[in-house]
Amino acid sequence: MNNLIKIIDKTLSSIGKILVGTLAAGVIISVFLRYVFSIAFVWSEELLTMVFVATTFFGAALGMREQEHIGISYFAEKTSEKTQKILTLVTYGIIAVVSGFVFVYSILLMKKVGSTPSPATGIPRGAYYTMMPITFALTLWYCFVGVLSQYRHIEAPEKEYKDDLDLLKETQQEI
Repeated sequence: MNNLIKIIDKTLSSIGKILVGTLAAGVIISVFLRYVFSIAFVWSEELLTMVFVATTFFGAALGMREQEHIGISYFAEKTSEKTQKILTLVTYGIIAVVSGFVFVYSILLMKKVGSTPSPATGIPRGAYYTMMPITFALTLWYCFVGVLSQYRHIEAPEKEYKDDLDLLKETQQEI
């Protein structure tokens, strides 16, 4: 089970890195073309917007696994361990229910408007909207992993970006 979780974690992390890299390169090129050559492509703005949305959706799913979402744990930390476990299970349950609804309704949305072409690129909107059921299915998966981790040992996620942040801090201190 831990191996499957690691594979999904690494894949999602790699997708996130690719999306962020694409977004950064696209924005830099777009700004350069706009301000140096006075050239602007509407289709590139649309694609960059969709890449930005994708980074948000995939990042939210990964944030679920890494427990990096904002939470107010002050009161929960004051309770017993058993109560904390119950609160954790209730939280995962609420997130799973909401994610399940969004998963189902995103598929219905794709069926209704998925064949409509986007205005600038002409790409069917369904191609953009596929990220919704995928990321909410991943969120449901990570809810399952979170619940399972309350009863069985699940290895903590490897937060690769933490190493990058530590390296950045060391570099800044050297300067």
